Amino acid sequence: MKKRVLKISALSLAIVLIVGVCWFANGLVGNPVSKAVARHTAKKHLEATYPNTDYVIDELSYSFKDGGYYAHIVSPSSMDGHFTLRISMLGKLRNDDYSSRVEGHGNVARRLFFEYREMVDAVLGSSAYPYTVAMGYGDLEFDREVGAEVVEGAIKRSELVNDKFYNVGELGAKNGKLVLHIKSDTVTNEKAAEILLKTKELLDQSGISFYSVHFVLGEINLKDFLYTDIYEDGLLDRVVKCAEDTKNYYHEQDKAKS
Repeated sequence: MKKRVLKISALSLAIVLIVGVCWFANGLVGNPVSKAVARHTAKKHLEATYPNTDYVIDELSYSFKDGGYYAHIVSPSSMDGHFTLRISMLGKLRNDDYSSRVEGHGNVARRLFFEYREMVDAVLGSSAYPYTVAMGYGDLEFDREVGAEVVEGAIKRSELVNDKFYNVGELGAKNGKLVLHIKSDTVTNEKAAEILLKTKELLDQSGISFYSVHFVLGEINLKDFLYTDIYEDGLLDRVVKCAEDTKNYYHEQDKAKS
């Protein structure tokens, strides 16, 4: 009798352990049944919502963070046509981001953003760039923050065209912003002016424009210094004025928070 009880206890423990392992694995990597159900949901959604298109499921991945599946949809005929369906483990469609990524031009904006960033990185990271970059990158901004200056001639996200090839270097003239923090033993307004001139020169040579730069050299902080203001005549005065305007701007921001 005692042996029988021990066997039953051992079997019960084994079942509990197996169930626990399966539950843990299910939460971590999903399960074949739920994945098949999610794939079926994705196919039905594509057929019903996007008929007569060439959309296909490129990948179906599981996310342990929210316990659901992500169906990554692509179009062989459109480099900006991809989007994602989020589906629960029980096969319920939770989200379709087609409207923001395709209709809202999120994909093309992201594509151009990274093309521009790579171009700027190539210059700032090259051996021809004579300064030590603590942080430096380029952004293409298609959506301005509330209250930010409206740049005349800048392309808005709503005006972008999917699958269109753009000259991102030229786009930078109105939509491009640089962030550039330089390390140097010499921290003077004259040095800041020198760096701005050289940076503009090297970017110009590579066909890269920008609208403004947030430049930092030690305690010298120049917020939104315009590309059109970077020329030798009177540059030092403009650097000094921008540094003062930047100090005042952050001072006002601190006052507003307190």
